[in-house]
Amino acid sequence: MVVAFLHLGACVADAEKTGILPLLQPRAGVQPAQRDLTEVFLQLAGSLEAYGSPEPYLRHVSEEHQRIRRALQAQIWERARIPPSDYMTDEYINKLCANWKLLSPKLGLEPYAKDIGHTMRNAILGTRETGTIVVDILNHHQTAVFDRMAGKGSKDADFDALRAELVSRLELDRKTHAYEHDEVARGDAISFALDIQGVTLKLFSRIDQGLKPDAAEAVKAVLLSVIIDTGAMAQSELEAGLAEWALSNPSTARR
Repeated sequence: MVVAFLHLGACVADAEKTGILPLLQPRAGVQPAQRDLTEVFLQLAGSLEAYGSPEPYLRHVSEEHQRIRRALQAQIWERARIPPSDYMTDEYINKLCANWKLLSPKLGLEPYAKDIGHTMRNAILGTRETGTIVVDILNHHQTAVFDRMAGKGSKDADFDALRAELVSRLELDRKTHAYEHDEVARGDAISFALDIQGVTLKLFSRIDQGLKPDAAEAVKAVLLSVIIDTGAMAQSELEAGLAEWALSNPSTARR
């Protein structure tokens, strides 16, 4: 899935209308690292919709990793290591956020991010807000992540595996679609996912039209990097949350 991205009082009012507040309160900040991948992506979606930038979410997850890592290392797990990967340092996040801020006013990234955050939430919950097949995909991947962290299972459980599953199940790799008569949980997921893909492709098309080819490719590469790394940070929030849970439940986690 392409993970893409008003005054604060208006953000709170909008969040109250859409039911985002249990996971995101702009004045109070996002919740601590979640242990449910659906809640993780709803938290990301809410943050994008509220702020129009991936930066608050990236900063939050980075801080959560540091907090949980300190707690782990204060216990017997001195060698404990949790994601994000080594490259996702504060310096790297600073660079991502600086690139986003530089491009945002020129490309209209703030409304783009807010639109994507809202549509991403719809892709997860659906028009009836009872959940779509995206929830099933996230639950399945979450189980694989837990098994890998527990030293069980051999299936790939990284973000690339999740991306591939979302692309396939949501038909983002197809040129034609016939989901209109599918069950609601599937049709909603595919429809909203295609909306996200379409808005992103339109943004990239504007970049192609406004810049020389080499410059356009460079800008699109920067944006794609931010999108993918933000998605990877979402999975790392799950892993941080599971690591914190394991710290409080060592006998259960090590079975």
